[in-house]
Amino acid sequence: MQSDECAYPSKVDAIHIYYMISMKYMRQHIHLFTPSLALILVVLLLSLTPDVRCEFEEEQAIALLREVYSKLAEAEMAGADIRDASQQLNKALILIKSVDENPLDKEKLLQEALTIIRDVDSMIPALIDEGRRAAFSRNIYTALTISSIVSLIISSYIFTPRIFWNLWLKARKNWLIKIVADKGRRVRNDRRRS
Repeated sequence: MQSDECAYPSKVDAIHIYYMISMKYMRQHIHLFTPSLALILVVLLLSLTPDVRCEFEEEQAIALLREVYSKLAEAEMAGADIRDASQQLNKALILIKSVDENPLDKEKLLQEALTIIRDVDSMIPALIDEGRRAAFSRNIYTALTISSIVSLIISSYIFTPRIFWNLWLKARKNWLIKIVADKGRRVRNDRRRS
């Protein structure tokens, strides 16, 4: 009588048995795998590769478009003028969308869209610098305007009474002034600066 250990094959034995059965099956049916079949498989794989590559390029273009759009949004927050760059990104997006409508020009459209997206991506640092300079100059102009308005208000507050009274005195310098005294005093005419 055999023990329980020998009644059931181990896991290693099961894998070995499966390998032996599969090798026996392959030896019996090896005549199906001929060089012509290999050639057909290679041609099929090569013919399917451009579609896979174009789909990969389309996904890559969309991912790059999203990344450049987020950089462009950051540039706008930095004060950059992004109108031209956003119009170019819209053009690239239209080209990517037109890939489905024109499958014959798919690769050309994707390459053109990627070129536009890369151009916009290379423009972003210059846009950010320009936006920062424009924001700085705007702040300087605002500070100068506010300080000039405040200085005009202060100077008019200080100098208006002096100017007003000096002008008033110059305009009335040859007037006759009649001095009226209390009762009992004599009134006389006085001519100032004559």
